[in-house]
Amino acid sequence: MGDPDFRLLFESAPGLYLVLRPDAPRYTIVAVSDAYARATMTQRERILGRGLFEIFPDNPADPEASGVRNLSASLGRAISTGASDAMAVQKYDVRRPQEQGGGFEARWWSPVNSPVFDGEGTLVYLIHRVEDVTEFVRLTQRGIEQEKTTAELRTRSASMEVEIFQRAQELQQVNEHLRSANAEVSRLYEKTRELDRLKTQLFANVSHELRTPLTLILGPARRLLQQAPDAALRQDLEVIERNARLLLHHVEDLLDIARLEEKKATPAYTELNAAALARRVASHFDVVAQDLDIRWCVELPESLDAQLDPQMLQRVLFNLLSNAFKFSPAASRVRLSLRPCGDALLFEVADSGPGIPIAWRDAVFERFRQLQADANQRRSGTGLGLSIAREFVRLMGGRITIADAPEGGALFSVELPRRVPAGVAVTPAAVEPAMAELADGDARIEALRAASPPPALPTQGQGPLVLVVEDNAAMSALICRCLSSEWRVATAFDGAQGLQQALALRPDLVLTDIMMPGVSGEQLLKELRQRREFDDMPVVVLSARADDELRVKLLREGAQDYLVKPFAVEELRARVGTLLSRAQALVALRHSKEYWRELFAQASDGILIGNVECSEVVDANAAACALLGRRHEDVVGSNPLDWLVSARRDALAEFSAELHAGGTLTRVWTVRRSDGGFRHLDVTAKLLHDGRCLALLRDATQRHQREQAAQALTDELERRVELRTEQLRRLAAELEAAENRERRQIARDLHDDLGQLLAAARIRLAPLCRDAHDEVREAAVAIAELVEQANRSTRSLAAQLAPAVLYELGLQPALEWLAEEVWLRFGLIVNIADDGAPKPLSQEARSIVYRAVRELLINVAKHAGVNSATVSLLREGRQLTVHVSDAGVGFAAKGRDAGRGSGVGLASVRERLSYIGGSLEVHSVPDDGTRATLHLALDARQD
Repeated sequence: MGDPDFRLLFESAPGLYLVLRPDAPRYTIVAVSDAYARATMTQRERILGRGLFEIFPDNPADPEASGVRNLSASLGRAISTGASDAMAVQKYDVRRPQEQGGGFEARWWSPVNSPVFDGEGTLVYLIHRVEDVTEFVRLTQRGIEQEKTTAELRTRSASMEVEIFQRAQELQQVNEHLRSANAEVSRLYEKTRELDRLKTQLFANVSHELRTPLTLILGPARRLLQQAPDAALRQDLEVIERNARLLLHHVEDLLDIARLEEKKATPAYTELNAAALARRVASHFDVVAQDLDIRWCVELPESLDAQLDPQMLQRVLFNLLSNAFKFSPAASRVRLSLRPCGDALLFEVADSGPGIPIAWRDAVFERFRQLQADANQRRSGTGLGLSIAREFVRLMGGRITIADAPEGGALFSVELPRRVPAGVAVTPAAVEPAMAELADGDARIEALRAASPPPALPTQGQGPLVLVVEDNAAMSALICRCLSSEWRVATAFDGAQGLQQALALRPDLVLTDIMMPGVSGEQLLKELRQRREFDDMPVVVLSARADDELRVKLLREGAQDYLVKPFAVEELRARVGTLLSRAQALVALRHSKEYWRELFAQASDGILIGNVECSEVVDANAAACALLGRRHEDVVGSNPLDWLVSARRDALAEFSAELHAGGTLTRVWTVRRSDGGFRHLDVTAKLLHDGRCLALLRDATQRHQREQAAQALTDELERRVELRTEQLRRLAAELEAAENRERRQIARDLHDDLGQLLAAARIRLAPLCRDAHDEVREAAVAIAELVEQANRSTRSLAAQLAPAVLYELGLQPALEWLAEEVWLRFGLIVNIADDGAPKPLSQEARSIVYRAVRELLINVAKHAGVNSATVSLLREGRQLTVHVSDAGVGFAAKGRDAGRGSGVGLASVRERLSYIGGSLEVHSVPDDGTRATLHLALDARQD
């Protein structure tokens, strides 16, 4: 038999192992066992070659998370001391995969970090071994929480008065804070106005300051462009000139915003042919439409005179058309039309693109606002074009609106008056209106023409392949020229093309921009990292956003580097070269057989390899020999029966049979050491591909002791909680009985004392009602009626508190009386159905049942939406059953069992019934009524 495959042995080991490089603070992951990947919900192919804390960050939702800090400190100690470092139990949440809901899951671990040295004593690896102790920690916490609940019950009633006083004090403080906040809001409002003014001034200053250096760039660039004989030099100069003109256009936009903000922009009206001006603007887009495969439709009359500002009108039309072409896909349609509309002109710019949602039709005119689906998916531009267009239209007395176009996309309608108001100066018509504004517009038109370069296949040659994913054609060309001198280069326009190119070409490195139309660079990164074949491929992110939060996020999601534009060409080449070399070295290292042999030998957990029958140990590492307390030569070749305590040969045979049946087995072994001592071991075993068995050994003595202590604590806490619960229930029953007695006493006092006083008042009033003068007699009669009403209310209140009929005649007559009261108060007809059988109940039971039925009938009257209900009393053996039913609207269970209550009222009914051993069930169906059923035992002493 050949040497064992140590890589397979390590990955198949049942223990939770992670092998790291000592390259602090990154700690690159170079190996992981299957058991560790399962426990942490990761996949080996997706985490190898990446940093430890990139894969396992702290839970961002837990402000007290300290797993990263503690683990980093332990790894540092293992490196500095050269010895294993055991950590205390750590709370270190793990990230759930997206297919399992995402987020983090709370976990507790018991980690050990061990250094691994080569033959020359050099530290080469760190072995991170953990034990999942989540269930034990949760068991312990449950016991602590139960004791806390008992203590809270004792102090709750005493703290209520203190809490009420504190709430009053807090309310007073809130009022003070509110007054201070109102003053602060006023101050901030004034500060905001001042900041707006300073912002406008900044725009104006920056715009003026940038125009001078841009002029100095454009002038020499144009002169050199006319003189340059070399084609490559001309290409570079054209890029400089085109981008300088585009930057000048953005500067003009900022300057226009500043002028509009300061109310300094005013129209210069001229007699002009609006149709001819619109035709000249439209002619600039003929080539764009051809390059982008867009059907370009211009519907203009031969002539249409108007009094307008030609420069403002040109800017409005150009901005609207640029926006339409920018967001229209290939094979779509763009239309420009003009027609008279009464005393006004109506321009329409329509397209068949994605359109603009109704909720966004006002927002798109806001400054710097761009309609995007995601922060990392964008089109070029500053978000000022539509805002400037709307302001220019308003200055000329018109309005601009957005609607759904007949073509299927967005329709921008611009309505402008043909004549200026009386008294406004108008310049006579010029032979050819100036078109200076469109000179800078040419740069934007060229940008539109180059917006969608086709993907390029790899350049010729040998060596690593780099895929460049960049939506800007000039930037893509610059990067390709930078890299093609050393590596083969292929290109893609956006994330979708990038993924297609990656699948087809299998590049050695991907270099991608973040903000691109369609599929962003961040989405491309996620797609690549979800495919195992790209796990070893480095990804470099290019971005114009110097955002530390975004950089950290992308590095955690699998990017190897993050480079901010503008960047140095030499730096880009250096970073790409380093990542390519590292990736190639990692692949070579992963296939090193000696690498796996070293891991097996120095693993901190014990590992045994047995023969097919599990009757002989064929190999063992140093940790296994230490746990068994035997030398390596004594362990290898031995039968487990030689050192297992109380082991039967048939039990070991059963273990072998179960192992060969498939799966992973976990057992607790008690072993006899060579020194005569005993040790409990957790043994996890599984079969290797060649039929031999692999067993992981771990000392379980302390854990078993902790589990026994925790179980004893839990049993004691449960006993205390049950005892305290019973005490509380008895106290509640006593309070209920005392309440019934008090209610009867109050009812008796109302009936006897107040009732007699009212009767005496009525007797005294009788002579006045009969013999007094008319005015006195009328007043006496009115007072007598009031006294009679008070007398009836007193009797009704006394009866509701403790109806005498309930205690003197029994439950059924009391319910008849209750039915009459419900009819008089709510207009609800209550039918009482009694089977006629005797129903002996104690006074306490009668009172609780009566109050329960009254509560249920009031619920029916208020919420059921019916005019009748039924109360049925049935004797079933030694049990009384009371049904309260209606045919009303019912209610939905909302996730609860149908027999459970739906509010505080039903909960109190169920609680009172429990005092006398009764129960309450409620069955309700929406639009089909509700049926409440009370069950309680009859009083055997009265039967």
